[in-house]
Amino acid sequence: MTWIMLIFVIIAIVFVGRLIRSEDQKSQLAQLHQHTELRADAFNMRISSDAERVSQLMSGLHRNDVLDSDISELRTRARSLMASRSEILEIFFLKYDGTVLGSFASPTPLGDLSVDKGQKYDRLETTLAIQRSHRNDSVSFSEPYALPLEGSPFVDLVIPYRWNHDEIIVAARISLWMLLRETTKGLDSNQFRISLLHNDLPIVSATTDSKRKTITYQVPLHPLPQGVNLQVSSYAHGLITQNVLFWVISALGIFLVLTLVGLIRFNIRQNHIETALRAETALRKAMADSQLSGLRVTDMNGRIVYANQTFCRMLKYDSSADLIGQMPPYSYWPTGDVSYRLKELSDALIQGRLASTTYEFSPVCADGSRFYALLHVTPLRDTEGKQLGWLGSLTDISEIQQAQEKLTAAHERFTRVLESMQSAISVVDQHTNTLLFSNTSYDTHFGENNEGHLMINRALNGQDASQGMFVDVYVEEADQWYAVQEKIITWTDRSAVRLQIALDITERRRNEMLLAEQQARSEQNSRLVTMGEMASSLAHELNQPLAAISNYSFIVKSLMKKVGVPTEHEMFHSVERIDAQAERAAGIIRRIRSFTKRSDPNMELNSVDHLVDEVLELARLQARRHNAKLEHFIAPDVKEVWCDAIMIEQVLLNLIKNGIEASVLPGQTSSVTMTIYRDAQQNVVFEVADNGSGIADEDKERLFDPFFTTKSSGMGMGLNICRTIVELHHGRLTISDNIKKGTIFTLTLPTKEFVQR
Repeated sequence: MTWIMLIFVIIAIVFVGRLIRSEDQKSQLAQLHQHTELRADAFNMRISSDAERVSQLMSGLHRNDVLDSDISELRTRARSLMASRSEILEIFFLKYDGTVLGSFASPTPLGDLSVDKGQKYDRLETTLAIQRSHRNDSVSFSEPYALPLEGSPFVDLVIPYRWNHDEIIVAARISLWMLLRETTKGLDSNQFRISLLHNDLPIVSATTDSKRKTITYQVPLHPLPQGVNLQVSSYAHGLITQNVLFWVISALGIFLVLTLVGLIRFNIRQNHIETALRAETALRKAMADSQLSGLRVTDMNGRIVYANQTFCRMLKYDSSADLIGQMPPYSYWPTGDVSYRLKELSDALIQGRLASTTYEFSPVCADGSRFYALLHVTPLRDTEGKQLGWLGSLTDISEIQQAQEKLTAAHERFTRVLESMQSAISVVDQHTNTLLFSNTSYDTHFGENNEGHLMINRALNGQDASQGMFVDVYVEEADQWYAVQEKIITWTDRSAVRLQIALDITERRRNEMLLAEQQARSEQNSRLVTMGEMASSLAHELNQPLAAISNYSFIVKSLMKKVGVPTEHEMFHSVERIDAQAERAAGIIRRIRSFTKRSDPNMELNSVDHLVDEVLELARLQARRHNAKLEHFIAPDVKEVWCDAIMIEQVLLNLIKNGIEASVLPGQTSSVTMTIYRDAQQNVVFEVADNGSGIADEDKERLFDPFFTTKSSGMGMGLNICRTIVELHHGRLTISDNIKKGTIFTLTLPTKEFVQR
């Protein structure tokens, strides 16, 4: 019976011992989690407080250049802050490119300047934090790093700051070891071991005890970059290994005492845990009540089980008791469609169709007033991941909403001004040429794409239109003139874009060109009138010597007949030629006088062969002078032409002379060929082709204008007179390039029937 009792006693002892051990482990685990959360909260609050106090360094300073004018006051503030916060070892001010504007070291023994003013702060971890802070416009922390001469890890606190339209970076070097030491003061180091881990590698520990660890728990430190965790480990108590018989005998003797002691110890531990939990709950409640956003907790059925003071204050309820226990629809929900929508979202969350949601609405306060609010609902889970209910965060966005409404109104006014302008206004990304903005005038002219902007930009062709002055450009693709101004501006995303303002001035430019053309024509007409008067006067003066030449020619022929010179003698033939050319000159003068009077030509049927012979006889004198080769070809079906022979001879002679002069080039024989044929309409066509250097395209359009010439010496009236003669004959005079080399002038004279019609 004794052995049986002994066995039962041993079994009871083992059972009670295992039960106590199990409960002790649970208690240690709960205590470890509680302690870890408290230490993490203390660490986060301490480093967040450091960030807030560093960001307030420059508040109240109103000078133009803080780092020069208020250097003494800024140094005093910085050193005072670092004296009260021993973990802050250095504060420095940077430009965004890393240039140090100023730096201050902590007055503590560990304070030291790592960079001086004017140097480049090129630490990679800090540079990445600066870029992240600039991108998010918020406080940022760098990855942990260690200085070459010190083993302690550091992080850099980076705060963007705008000062008098200039952006600077306020940074502080923080010692993680000092920060951990400050946040773990008063901790029983024999029970817990606290460490900081970065990417699961330990970087600093607050204690150095080497006892065996039993339980470890990690919590991420959210203010610091991802991968930085706080680890807390609890130490196991050493076990006394004794003889089995001694353990059995001792167990039998102290069974009741150990049992009582175990129960008492368990109760004491439970009381400690409950006290710590109550303290933690009070701390968490104080933290929740101090939040700027209202917090509300509902169970899985949507019943409100908790509301912080901020939530009650925002809705103007006296206490949370007025809200706890309410089921959807809640008393602060507005009526109508908004209430129906909120009920739909609440049902979707409860039924699991939504994991979380965000909604803007205007809640109804207890006194009937309303405000703009943002509601964000997320699942509330315990440490094991089990969902307990829903956490709702209510944020007052009235000021933000009012600012957005003012911004929208300002944008609408600005847009109306732009849309009412006649100028085509467009904004294009400088790198991608994406159209970012265009007003109605631009869309009407070019459509809703960037083609019009790029077309005008190409037409500028490097002209500077960014100095506040409009530049007139001609856009060939659109056949339009625009007054253009361009400027590089900063867009809403801080990228460089090109603003273009284009005003259609086509009508104005055309009027200006028409006015200039009319002025030029007026000037030409004046010169033509003057030249006509001169030609009339010259013709009058030349008639007398020509009449004298004819009289002397008649006298010479009479004298030769008296002295018996035979009529077939060469002298008679020469005198007759002199008489004929004098008569021809008189005819030309009469035609010149008729030009000034705009009289009709003397039209009659003339032999083409005789016409060509008369022209070539005079042209050969010019050809011999330049050693030029003259050729002509007449189609068999061309016998007669309806024209004023003297006028057409004058035109053909002018064309041949121009061809001879144009084909006189070094190293070649000048050649002019005249071809006469009928076209499909039976018109007589005279083609005069030379082998000269040709005529430039830009000169062809002006070649028939009065006083325009490509010769070094010339009046520029020959081709103009030729065109006038051809127009009097209802014909055409055109110019084209010779297939081989040179130029072809084509004179087309209509038939007698066409002219008389």
